[in-house]
Amino acid sequence: MNMNSLLSINKSGLNGLQKSMDVVSNNIANVNTVGYKSRDTSFQELLNNQTTAQEVSLSPQATNTALNEGLEVNQENINFAQGSLQNTDSPYDMAIEGQGFFGVYDQNNNLLLTRDGDFHRNGNGELVNQQGYRLSIDSSVPQNNWPKGNVRIDSNGSVNVQDGERTVQVGRIPLYSPNNTNDLQSVGNNLYRVANGAQLNTAFNGGLGSIQQYHLENSTVDLSDSMSNMIITQRAYGLNAKAVQATDDMLSVVNKFSE
Repeated sequence: MNMNSLLSINKSGLNGLQKSMDVVSNNIANVNTVGYKSRDTSFQELLNNQTTAQEVSLSPQATNTALNEGLEVNQENINFAQGSLQNTDSPYDMAIEGQGFFGVYDQNNNLLLTRDGDFHRNGNGELVNQQGYRLSIDSSVPQNNWPKGNVRIDSNGSVNVQDGERTVQVGRIPLYSPNNTNDLQSVGNNLYRVANGAQLNTAFNGGLGSIQQYHLENSTVDLSDSMSNMIITQRAYGLNAKAVQATDDMLSVVNKFSE
């Protein structure tokens, strides 16, 4: 192994730790984001190279010693655990107890999934999220024609409006879930796209969880754990940076004697 290989190993370490730091920082930034699911990273070592007879063994007893080529971030994992629920005073705030997701339609009418139940009615009377994406709802009464009155959303997704002495069911909210959460691809803003070819399950009447009106789901970020991970990652990054500096110093000595 030569000095250039050592620099390459150190570079891979710095790159991997920087990606890990980005994930940790993003978690901390979203500690108060409704329905946010925390992320974590896993590492793997790169290809191992066997040492040769010309290279110094780690110890006289060492046999078949191998030196790896560094590390890389294997993947970013999303923790889809249930977050705690908090009370609100808006009838259009909803949280899910269970594995399901709300469906919303973007400006291109693509179905996206989210656990963020912070909805409101826009100027057209439609239930939309903070990005203006329409909530997927099976309407029995067009949303712009809902009667005036108190809105009640049952745990099974039934949407009812109290109109004077009568109660009108105006629609039902379905919940969605893929067979495997690994089929969900994050597209930002707490939204997920289902991978092509993956099966998407749809259920009414609480089949994928119950809807809690006047509630929002809190982030699953553990702030103390995230802060600890940030400190550990910073220390590891600093050690890698010192290793780069030490390798550079050795290269300077080698170049000096080779002149």
